[in-house]
Amino acid sequence: MLVIQGLGKTFRKAAKATQAVQALDSVSFSVDEGEYVCLLGRSGCGKSTLLGILAGLIAPDEGLALCRGTSIQGPDRHRMLMFQEAALFPWLNVFNNVLYSLKFVHELSKGQKCERAESFLDLVGLADYHHFRIHELSGGMRQRVALARALAPDPDILLMDEPFSALDAMTREQLYTDMQRIWRTTNKTILMVTHNVREAVCLGTRVLVMERPGRVIADEKVLLPYPRAMNDTALVRAAADISGHLQKTDEHGQEKAG
Repeated sequence: MLVIQGLGKTFRKAAKATQAVQALDSVSFSVDEGEYVCLLGRSGCGKSTLLGILAGLIAPDEGLALCRGTSIQGPDRHRMLMFQEAALFPWLNVFNNVLYSLKFVHELSKGQKCERAESFLDLVGLADYHHFRIHELSGGMRQRVALARALAPDPDILLMDEPFSALDAMTREQLYTDMQRIWRTTNKTILMVTHNVREAVCLGTRVLVMERPGRVIADEKVLLPYPRAMNDTALVRAAADISGHLQKTDEHGQEKAG
């Protein structure tokens, strides 16, 4: 589904071109169809930059990013991005927010688009909230709308940038349960950025651990059966093993591979 080869990206300040921040350094990995891959690492290790490149919003300085064998040159509906904040249209109700994502799916009739919007709202547990306004929803419900909106165009891959980090603990845990069900129901390929080790192990089939400056230092398969619970003993042990990659630091406080 995805092939990433030698991706590199450096950001330079316009006013001082000599000052540069290396976001990605020769990142390479692949993602098979139907996998749920979590990108895990501390702030500043290039996770969101990598997701932006895969969404077609950022151009890499070097390397290749391929989706189904085609080079990613810009955004399209086959790679949908879900943000940390829901980023919904406040002037539209829940149903029309999801329907808007189908605006450029020209092969569907208006009736088919309405049916598609309804079915995905039902999938995320909002069957009774179609006509609610965005300000009437809780944070967790807004993220459910954003998830339905991202899934409705039937993308090849769903890209998620810390989608649960702004939510309270109880809401997050319910969404972890629901997210496992939705992923298994839709069979979507998912690439998700997170800072939370247990979240990565709870949801992912694989966890890619990143360090500064923008390198992948570990690629761990998660072999636990679904459904998974955050406080399950085996999950806690697996999370502790993966946390070991994040605990090796040099004298400057940066991660070291090992």
